[in-house]
Amino acid sequence: MEFDRDSLAKNDGKEGRQALVAVDGKVYDVTGNRLWKNGAHMNRHQAGADLTEAIAASPHGRDVLGKIQAKGTLAKEPEDKPPLLPGWLITFLDAYPFFKRHPHPMVVHFPMAIFIIAPLFLSWYYLINPAQGLLDAVFYLYVLGTLSLPAAIGTGILAWLVNYSGKRNPIIIRKTVFSVLLLFFDVIIITALIVRPAILQNPAGWEKIVPVLIFLCLPLVSIIGEHGGKLVFPVLKSK
Repeated sequence: MEFDRDSLAKNDGKEGRQALVAVDGKVYDVTGNRLWKNGAHMNRHQAGADLTEAIAASPHGRDVLGKIQAKGTLAKEPEDKPPLLPGWLITFLDAYPFFKRHPHPMVVHFPMAIFIIAPLFLSWYYLINPAQGLLDAVFYLYVLGTLSLPAAIGTGILAWLVNYSGKRNPIIIRKTVFSVLLLFFDVIIITALIVRPAILQNPAGWEKIVPVLIFLCLPLVSIIGEHGGKLVFPVLKSK
């Protein structure tokens, strides 16, 4: 039996409907499987979808499919080519799918950690111990942040174009806007730290903007991380 993507989507396991999933062009029936209660698996994957790429990143792999009944095949549809990408890059990504998903997760954790640690060091300096080494650490953290943040944003945009075909997604749009805002803050901060190295010791007047921006980076990067978590581990509705 052959299913197109619309008919597959209707078999989502909700409200008594059967639960079907597709992997590598085959459709499997997971109805009644204890790991697919109400059509949801690990509160992350929903039945009625093609999970070929998802299973490639799962801890168990395709061997579990041998225990599940095959229901039919998934009809092939014209593949949406990522927009704004040159043909040679699309060919490269098809040949090496590792670069479709992994570069962004590999680099994004560096600026995330940096922009969390820096305001904590600055808080330690102001509230506990005004040691110059803490301010030196803040400066070098922002040097590293300035180098790694553009790479994180660039690979994030690439992942959006490749894996979401550049389609509008509220979470991705907000995450991108907040990331650009973080980069804006970062440019102001690192410029101030280079031009006036002692600006954080006893800021006065307009100079107070710099520590304020450093502290604002903490909630901002937390929001960005929360949005990224929603993309990787979406919360599925029970109904």
